[in-house]
Amino acid sequence: MKRSQRLILGILVSLIFLYFAMRHVQWAEVWQLFREARYFYLFPALGLLVLINITRAYRWRLLMYPDVHIPLARIFRFVNIGYFFNNVLPAKAGELVRAYLVGRMITGGIGQALSTLLIERLLDVLTVVVLLVVLIPFVDLPTWATRGGILFGAGAVGGTGVLIILSRFGERGVDWLWRFLGRVPVIGHPKLKRALQNLVDGFRVLTMVRLLPGILFSSALIWLGYALFNYTLMAAFNMAEVLPFAAAALVLCATGFSMVLPSSPGAMGVFEWAAVQALAVYSINQSKAFGYALGLHTFTNVSLILFGLVGLIREGLDYSRIRKEVMEASPEGISEK
Repeated sequence: MKRSQRLILGILVSLIFLYFAMRHVQWAEVWQLFREARYFYLFPALGLLVLINITRAYRWRLLMYPDVHIPLARIFRFVNIGYFFNNVLPAKAGELVRAYLVGRMITGGIGQALSTLLIERLLDVLTVVVLLVVLIPFVDLPTWATRGGILFGAGAVGGTGVLIILSRFGERGVDWLWRFLGRVPVIGHPKLKRALQNLVDGFRVLTMVRLLPGILFSSALIWLGYALFNYTLMAAFNMAEVLPFAAAALVLCATGFSMVLPSSPGAMGVFEWAAVQALAVYSINQSKAFGYALGLHTFTNVSLILFGLVGLIREGLDYSRIRKEVMEASPEGISEK
């Protein structure tokens, strides 16, 4: 699918979910929610976002092993720059930007960098699944949500297990698997085999006993930080008095899973809908839930865009130039020339 088609599809999906998220909203209630908000809570929330991204940078550097020579401050800026591009360009373009920036500095190039980002995403999915399982005894979730989350998580766990096993065999394992996948039309393309090899090579880091505790602990800290961030925004909107911390964690799970859907830059619409559905479990009316979701999402995206702009300035990078170079360096950009 071409970039223009993905952009149109993403915008259409976002508009549909935005409609469902706000179709019964009473705007007077939303305005009252913002008028009565305690905005001083945004300062600790901003600090939490910084700490979360520092932890993300630390984990990402662990996943780059043995290329751990890049200073943590630079990786932190790359993380912020990636979020900036995710919020202004479609199709998670920030991931390609991050891979490009780091790929210039590690031995495996962009291929290795992309594999670390794929591992990072799988770790995030697995952490959210664990969080959802922990919440099940404490939250009266709809059956479909519980089953869907567990099935999705089981698929992620299974896929991760297969990749870890293949990583133990290296190139021989990929060659064996390709005896079967190579015969499948489209999937059996040589470029996909190279991508799978890069991914399998990257997964070797998860078999290193001395690195695994740091990777797992930082993953837990990242998502605990996000839950605390959500709860801090609940306090800002005077909702923490009536909602438990589990509500913030449930919003985190719902919005985390919603990110797999195609959407506009910044994931507008799907995020709000997911948050509204999560808060409905606690009988929060749609107007108040939508106001909270809108405030949470807007504050997050604006903060990440500002962090990214600072990162671009500190790295001496130009937006137009980096966008052009990344599109040319990406496999899709090459294929479309």
